Amino acid sequence: MKKSAVSIALLMLVLSLFLNGCAVFKTAAPDANARIVADLESRARTIRSYALDQTIMGKVAKRMYFQFERDGKPFFRFRSDFIRSGKRYVYIYNADGSHDYHYFPDERIAYRCPTDGRWNADNYGKAREAHFNYQGAVVDGEDVVEGRACYVLKFRNHWLAVWKEKGIALAAMNLPDNKEDAVYYENIEFDLPDDRFAVPAGVTIIDRKDGFFE
Repeated sequence: MKKSAVSIALLMLVLSLFLNGCAVFKTAAPDANARIVADLESRARTIRSYALDQTIMGKVAKRMYFQFERDGKPFFRFRSDFIRSGKRYVYIYNADGSHDYHYFPDERIAYRCPTDGRWNADNYGKAREAHFNYQGAVVDGEDVVEGRACYVLKFRNHWLAVWKEKGIALAAMNLPDNKEDAVYYENIEFDLPDDRFAVPAGVTIIDRKDGFFE
């Protein structure tokens, strides 16, 4: 089902979880807390594009791709690959600035429909800020996820492990000791080619008024 860019971006942050034996430290002092959060956001907002697997209980639930620049200018689109009703399914939001695609690789068919317009030339420049937003977080400690040093950020209802070097969330959870519902971000790529956000040549394109499927 079609979802807005905002809801997807927030879902990615809230569902992605951290934890593999999180070390607990004293909460950072207010000045240090603000500095750390600002630094993480600053690092993340230099990212032009990236992709990752969303893994739950050792299984890949979906692969996500995000792009914040195109031809050196602000832009926003994303792609989500997962299994839907037993079939491989690819959703590309705002692929060309006007259309979304619902692509079924095994059938070599893609349905094209108008995008919702929530992200457009007037606000593309704010997409990174909305996507990488840690405001309200409390620095609750440090941890290492997949060999990467992280700050543990505590929000009202969840925790995130955020990579110190790149500023992106590597994991998140609803409770600090709940590993059953853990979601990790793995197999991260940066600087993606434009064709990751396009339907391959030779695929049959069918136009639709909307992207709702039963």
